[in-house]
Amino acid sequence: MPSTTLLKAAGYGSFLVAIKHALTGRTFQRLRQFQELPNIAYTCSTVGWYQGSAYLVLTGLLNLHWAQNPNSLGEPMSRAMAALLAIIAWSSSAWYLQRGIKASAFLTATAGILQAYAVLY
Repeated sequence: MPSTTLLKAAGYGSFLVAIKHALTGRTFQRLRQFQELPNIAYTCSTVGWYQGSAYLVLTGLLNLHWAQNPNSLGEPMSRAMAALLAIIAWSSSAWYLQRGIKASAFLTATAGILQAYAVLY
């Protein structure tokens, strides 16, 4: 049976990270180098950043849903969604690490570990 406490923590943690993620987007989007990107790169980067924030909100909602309905994690669709959340976190972590952004790499790897542990615990 998954830990409802860990799922709640993962849910609320995702909300906090989503807010910080959305707010920090403005920091790099104000850089001259970012402003000078070709339109397609500028547009896709901006949209992708805020889609990432929405992904974090969705992750939080799913974890809170599972905390309220822990038996739903016995369903294959919920297990697949939970596994996908962990895989996305670990993939993002690897990308951040490869690009030298260690703080984000560590944060997303930890989120993936906690996500997997909360669901499988």
